[in-house]
This record gives sequence, structure tokens and C-alpha cells, in this order.
Amino acid sequence: MKSNFVKYFFLTIALFFFSLNLFCTTSPETGLKVIEVKKPGIPVIHFKVMIKSGSMDDPKGKEGLAYFTGNLLRRGTKSYSREEIEDLLDFISAGLDIRTDKEVIVISGTTLKENLEKFYHIFTEVILSPTFPQEEIEKMKEDQINAIENIKQDDTELAFQVFENFLFRGHPYGHLVQGKVSSVRSFTRDDVLDFYNKHFLRNNILMGIAGDFDDNIRNTFKTDLSQLKEGELSPDEVIVPQLVGKKVLILEKEGRTQTQLRIGHPLTITRKDQDFVPLYLANIYLGRHRESLGRLYQTVRSERGLCYGAYSYVEHFQQAGWSKLAQPNVPRQAQYFSMWSYPKSINGKFVTKLALKELSDLVKSGINEEAFNFIKNFEKNHLSFELETPERKLGLLMDEKFYGNPGFWENFEKRAEDVTSEEVRKVVKEYLSPDNVAIVALVSFGEEFKRELLSDETKIEYPSGVDPDALKSADEKIKAYNLNLNPENFEIVKVSELFQ
Repeated sequence: MKSNFVKYFFLTIALFFFSLNLFCTTSPETGLKVIEVKKPGIPVIHFKVMIKSGSMDDPKGKEGLAYFTGNLLRRGTKSYSREEIEDLLDFISAGLDIRTDKEVIVISGTTLKENLEKFYHIFTEVILSPTFPQEEIEKMKEDQINAIENIKQDDTELAFQVFENFLFRGHPYGHLVQGKVSSVRSFTRDDVLDFYNKHFLRNNILMGIAGDFDDNIRNTFKTDLSQLKEGELSPDEVIVPQLVGKKVLILEKEGRTQTQLRIGHPLTITRKDQDFVPLYLANIYLGRHRESLGRLYQTVRSERGLCYGAYSYVEHFQQAGWSKLAQPNVPRQAQYFSMWSYPKSINGKFVTKLALKELSDLVKSGINEEAFNFIKNFEKNHLSFELETPERKLGLLMDEKFYGNPGFWENFEKRAEDVTSEEVRKVVKEYLSPDNVAIVALVSFGEEFKRELLSDETKIEYPSGVDPDALKSADEKIKAYNLNLNPENFEIVKVSELFQ
């Protein structure tokens, strides 16, 4: 019975995706590129507009301006005040979301088909006719400063953001998308208008529509967005920074009982490259997000109970809501590898060593055939969930257009099936390095943790229910792993001093 259920389940999933009509059309009148995912029968329509500019385009001294401009879009237009926009969206149960990342601003909208006319007018006005009222600019300044302060209160997010800034220090990616307090306070309406007029251009957008829509709304969408002015933008060459040796940044924040750890390095590869899929498979083996099959999860949580999770990533990762999946539409030309865990403070050094040893073992030895076949089978069965809704499919197809790798997801299963363990071994050796990494640790006492990392002793404290004798041999090898750190490798920063 179970076998038949599984067969019917995956057959249903396959038929669902077969029923999705996928298109990418270019309007001959406007030249606009439009991604389409048709799904008749479900009376919901999704719109997306991706502005191919983000926080890396913030002017010097105006860090956070892209985020500021994006969030002001829905705070007043030619026909609607902020309150009218919010009230009408609530009344028709529609969604309007604006996200800013390093290279994009993405405006997403969702509405029931029966409310299309009311929603569509708001959605297009937000993009085409924002008014940036002065009173909303002042409110937005306070909201953005609060957003920056909120990052400092969330240990997981704080370590994540500081790790990115640390990896990309001196690079256009090297500041918070939200900017810093002093820059936000300096924003003027002229700054916002300059950013909007420079980047919200007809030839600087991708647009998409998904769900139960007809040709009329698609054509109207194209025609309306063609009202954006055309302009010239010099394409930015995004250079991946180099990291040589080990660098440690310790964040000091009082009262911490856990050590938030981020370990990794920049990558000279993105999903547009042929080697990405083998590297992606290797990462499933090492530590796919919120999955229990990864080596990091097994060794940190399952075997030792040192914290609730340990994961790894081969590109920037933002979780999509409460799912385990990555949020679409945060594409980047410069990516990075990272490992994440959050053990009890006394186990911070041990878990740092464990993570780096697992990475070192992967680089040295690759993946054995049994484990490799297991992760390939896992990914084959998991792939349908990556593409489970028309809205998600639309987002992923727009990312393909951004990267210039059409068919990435359509061909993913075949590419993954063709990958060999030897190919993974080669790719891992080429792109991952346990010897050239940045380590970010959030702790209570910075100098104390520095001394601990530099000392010869490595402590471990097990929770109840774990048999230390059964792990003794493996633990001794982890303790013996040489971090190769020197005092000059370290920086210590108080969290209270960040992002000012």
C-alpha cells in the first residue's frame, strides 16, 4: 500500500507541473521581457517586477538607500495615500510585498482573480507613480533605523548579517541592505528621487505573471510597464573577493548562553556555472538547510546533542517563510559558502573544530558511493517541492533569466543524475577550502573566547542521554584538529557599536 501511495503521489506532482504552461515572451512594442506561468482553475494571479538594482548600488555615504526607496513605493502614489493602499489591500485580501537585496528590488503582488481590477491599479501605480511624501520619508527613517536595531536583537540574524559584511568588506556587498543609522538619518527626498529615476528604468526590469490570467491582462501589464522611461545603466562587474588564510571576528554581546557560529568563504561560482550542480549535491551531503541527513546535523545534533541544528550552504540563503526552501528572487553574481550552528557556549570551540574537520574530510576524501547515491535519490524526490506552486515557479524562472541560465530547473534532474562522485570530488577540491575561511562567533566575552580558540584545550559538555565513551575516539580526533589560528587573525567588536 505504501509503495502504491508513493507512486500515485509523485504521479500527481508530475501531472501538476505538466499542466503548468511556461512561457517567456518579449513584447515587440516595448522590448520588455515577461515570464509567464499559466495555471488555470485556481483563481489567483501573481505579479512580480524585479528591478535589477539593489543595495550594491547605494551611493557612498547613503548606505540603505535602495531599501529605503523600495519600501517607500507603497507609502503613497498618485491616486492613493499609504492608508488607502493598506485599507484596500486588506479589504480585498490581496498581498503586496517589496524586498530589497544586494542586486535587486522585487515587487510582488497576489490577488484573487475577482479582485484583479482593484488590485492591479494599486500594483502598477506603486511602481509607476510613487509620490514619496515627505511625511512618509520621515516615518520611514524611523522604521528603517528600528529594522537595523532589530537585527542587533536577533542573534541568528545578527551573526548572519555580520558574516556577510565580514566576507565582503570593502566590496559593494559589504554593508547591510538596511544601511547604517547615520546614513539613514541623512536621506532626503531628492536622494530617493535620484535613486528611483536612475534605476527604475524600462531596460532595467524583469517582469512576470503567474496563475489564472488571460492574454488581455498580460498585454496590459506589458503596456503599462513600458511607461517606465528608458535609460542607460553601466553594468556593474561584480568581482568576488579573495580570502587567504583564516580570519576571526568575535561579536561581543552580554548574556549569551549560546555561541552563534558562521564559518565560510566567498565562492567563484554561481548557479549559472556547469560545476554548480555537483557542488549543490555535495552540500546536501554536508548539511542541507533544516534536513537531518547532512553530516553536520548528524555529528552535531544526532550523535552529540550539542544544539538543535548545523547546516551548510553554497549560495546566499534566505528561508522562504516557514518552509525549508530557499526564498526565490535574491540572485547574486558573487556567492559564498557557509556553515551555521549555534551550540551551548562551552561547546563553541569544539563545534568550530567539528565543522571545519567535516569540511576538511569532504575536501580530502569526497563522498562514498553509498552516501552519494542516497543524496542523489533524496534530491530527485525533493525536486518537486522546489517547484510546488505557480508563484514559486515564476520566481525561480525569473532568477534563471537574471543569471542567464534558462532551463536550469527544467534540466536539473537530468544534470544531477549524470553527476558522478568523482565529479563531486573534483569540484569540492576546486571550490571549497577549510584553510581559507572567515569565522564569525557571537559570544558574551570576546577576549575569553579568543583565548579559548588559541589554547591547546578543547572542552565539550554533553547533554544527558549521550554516552561519551561511545564517542571518545571520534571526539579525540576532533579535539586534535588544528585551527591554525594566531592572535593577529582576530578582531573583537561590541554589538552595540555595529551599524552606526
